[in-house]
Amino acid sequence: MHTSDPPMTAISAFAIAYAQYELDNGTEPSADDPVLGDDALEDALASAMKSGELSPAALDRAKAILGVGEADGTIDQILGALKNSQPE
Repeated sequence: MHTSDPPMTAISAFAIAYAQYELDNGTEPSADDPVLGDDALEDALASAMKSGELSPAALDRAKAILGVGEADGTIDQILGALKNSQPE
């Protein structure tokens, strides 16, 4: 999820860091993790919005698309790419 689009940079960084955390730890970070939890994702998403605000419904949709927690999404694709790029 590499992007040069400035509004997407924080979201991309979050997704990559989340996937790396899963790879390193074998589990997803907790929802209250200060760097990879719900508040951090909300901040990353809000930074890409003109209003700077995000509704709870929009946060839930983004979590589903990204694959935060048990959901399957973009983070899982990044995780797969990270696993494939590791030497055996």
